Amino acid sequence: MRMSGKKILVIIIMVVLISSVVAGAVSFFNKPPTNANNSNNAFVNARLNQVVDFCLRSLPNGTSVCDSELLPVVNKLCNEDGARGIMDACTDGRVQQYYKARDIANNKTIQ
Repeated sequence: MRMSGKKILVIIIMVVLISSVVAGAVSFFNKPPTNANNSNNAFVNARLNQVVDFCLRSLPNGTSVCDSELLPVVNKLCNEDGARGIMDACTDGRVQQYYKARDIANNKTIQ
């Protein structure tokens, strides 16, 4: 099965966005509290929202990257200390909306 150039480009962009979100979150939650953390927190939240928005815009077809990577990344970020109340994707239900629209039967939920 051949993949079109557009699909490959989308996969590459998603991998870059997801790795950027994870790297930002890891650096944010591993630093001692400072005023700089608030701006970093806003940056990580904004990037995560971009990834979720991208996945939602790909509906109804979705993408394999969103199907397999969106929930694990969101769960990892939301399980960090204090992140659940800070990250929109932890509480706004858009990730579950993506998986419900894709009708992925693994009963995926944010932990």
